[in-house]
Amino acid sequence: MQSHVEFVKTVICSEEIAVQYLRERNLLDDPEEAVINCDKCGSVMQNKRRLIRGNSVPVMRCPRKGCQVMRSVRHGNSLFHYSDLNNKMKCKLSLCQILDVVYFFLCETHIKYAETITGRSHSAIVDWYNMCREVCTKVIEKKSQMLGTAEEPIQIDEARFAGKRKYNRGRLLQGNRTPQSEDSDVLLENNRNHGRRIDGPWVFGLKQGLDCRYFYVNRRDKETLVPIITRECAQGSVIHSD
Repeated sequence: MQSHVEFVKTVICSEEIAVQYLRERNLLDDPEEAVINCDKCGSVMQNKRRLIRGNSVPVMRCPRKGCQVMRSVRHGNSLFHYSDLNNKMKCKLSLCQILDVVYFFLCETHIKYAETITGRSHSAIVDWYNMCREVCTKVIEKKSQMLGTAEEPIQIDEARFAGKRKYNRGRLLQGNRTPQSEDSDVLLENNRNHGRRIDGPWVFGLKQGLDCRYFYVNRRDKETLVPIITRECAQGSVIHSD
């Protein structure tokens, strides 16, 4: 990923470059590749520019005489366009400002730090972070099932994310010697392991090539793992496990 300085210089230095960047990635409608009709008269709209507060902003304009309706390039976009009951733009951030916030979301930047760097309000950062999470969720939900073959099987395994000792001192879980109870506050009673048990979540993973999927699970029994495998793997897939 580009550094923030490079991203500002090459992508969000102007609205025109930001629009071109999004169109190249099919995140905005491109009038050169798709026909965009006027909502009022049905004519094919054209790419134009409009001067807003001294800045040249790309817009869509109807060429028909007597109509000449103009609308935002993000009109009808599910992520960048928000409208009220009168179908008017409600989002006050420009595309450059939105992309700046999205950049910090992708970098997993803390909300407070993103507020300081972008100058946006706390509510704006939180709203856009939540919308980005919704996009990620929809992408995951639309993923097709993994199909394992003999040449490229699906690898499955689980891992436990327990705590880590500092300077090789303190709490320790040696080998397979663990308390019978799953309670993280159970004390270990032996001459080597001491202190409270360091416990952590179990994560179940499936991997095929570059496609990796991870799921937080409370248990590792058949009733928990089989439904995940059935949902994520196509029928007849070759699956390898330890």
